[in-house]
Amino acid sequence: MACALWIVAWAYCPNAGHLTGAQEQEEELPPANGPAKEAPPDALLPRVVALAATVTKPDVNSLTQAFQNDPGVSGGKGAPPNTLTSLGDLEGEGVPEMVLRAPLQDLEADYGGVPAPDLPPLWNLYLLSWNGTNWQASPLASGVGDFTVRAISLGQQGGAGIALVTEEGNPATTWPSVFQVRDHAAVLLWDSQADESRYEPLLGGHMDFQSRGNAAADMVITGRADPGLLQFDPAGRRGFSARAIYHWDGKAYIPSKTVYSPCQDYTLYRFIAALHLRDFRSAYAWIVPGQFLHTHSPTLDTFRDLVRETWPEFLANNVFRAGSMPAGSPEEYTFELSLPEKHYLYRPTFSTDGKFLLTGLQRSQETLPAEPVPLGPQAVGNWQ
Repeated sequence: MACALWIVAWAYCPNAGHLTGAQEQEEELPPANGPAKEAPPDALLPRVVALAATVTKPDVNSLTQAFQNDPGVSGGKGAPPNTLTSLGDLEGEGVPEMVLRAPLQDLEADYGGVPAPDLPPLWNLYLLSWNGTNWQASPLASGVGDFTVRAISLGQQGGAGIALVTEEGNPATTWPSVFQVRDHAAVLLWDSQADESRYEPLLGGHMDFQSRGNAAADMVITGRADPGLLQFDPAGRRGFSARAIYHWDGKAYIPSKTVYSPCQDYTLYRFIAALHLRDFRSAYAWIVPGQFLHTHSPTLDTFRDLVRETWPEFLANNVFRAGSMPAGSPEEYTFELSLPEKHYLYRPTFSTDGKFLLTGLQRSQETLPAEPVPLGPQAVGNWQ
């Protein structure tokens, strides 16, 4: 499974080589996670709680039959069916905890009176747990689309936990949450979209949780990085992949190590990021000095002077954009910078030894036409 994941991720760097060539980096990319979103109100929760309490047998078949036969939970005619999925016996009482997936009610409401076409189904999720007398329901999430849910280990102190991973956007980004079962109810321990979270999603990311024996499971996400200083088209082929590992510290998943796939776009990002910080020594490490500087006696000072005189825009607070030329073309890895009065186009060249170091960088400049003065009411008044 892991190999397949890396094949997908490395498609963004077609000449990148193999996973063994990936590079570990301690620095973090600019955060890409957005603000936490408020979940829609769950009008179905009281009904789910009441219905679960009517099942007084620790029998999963009886529980399933009760929920699938109840029209108030199943969503009625035309709604997708609800399902119950076992998480295994998390509390050690011999009865498995179950996850109920129920269709969100009033899916087509508030669209100007016109039914919304081709809306994908949204779900409310609940944990159902046997408390010794009857089944007990507690909420996991409301109004989610694509998701996965599984039992994970939170270590000797935390015991068994529940990981819920939802997917949003196109390409999808994954957002995990972690719950613990206490007194037969799901208790939220960590939400990746909370303001204090240190989680950074990857575009088109795939998430997995890897067992570590008696220790808490590691969270591993593989996908395309969002570097910020060098912007890529989310739906395009350019970019570079990353594999981020997070450790559970008892309260949250904390970033531990990130491995990036070496390729041309990764080199460009590292080069731009180093110059943005005026770290000339780090930027110098991403070039082939003799070829890049066109000299048999390259030095760091020569490189520093060249950047200051030729490309001062790299030292400012600018955001560059990757081009979208066809794969295999001479300008495949061009990138651009638009300023108020001019537009720069950069054509890099790279080494062919598998390290993808910069061997050259050419810049062309285009002067943008001045914008016409608007002739609004205020402009007309000035002429009078």
